[in-house]
Amino acid sequence: MSDPIVAEIRATRERIAQESGYDIHTIAEAARRRQQTSGVKTVSRPKRVPDPSLANANRLDRKSIDSGTDTSAPAAG
Repeated sequence: MSDPIVAEIRATRERIAQESGYDIHTIAEAARRRQQTSGVKTVSRPKRVPDPSLANANRLDRKSIDSGTDTSAPAAG
């Protein structure tokens, strides 16, 4: 049993990919052009620059991974 909406979306995706030579950069550029000419207001945000001081903030150590506990959290009191 095939959903006609899903089938249409997949066919459209394939058509767009084929028209762009299956090149992701060309596909994205075509999408931006369609977006600009659609008349719908879009929001662009500046690229985020990662904060190097937070590089290891979400990393668990080997002991916590092996035990299934987060040893980076302070011990309950």
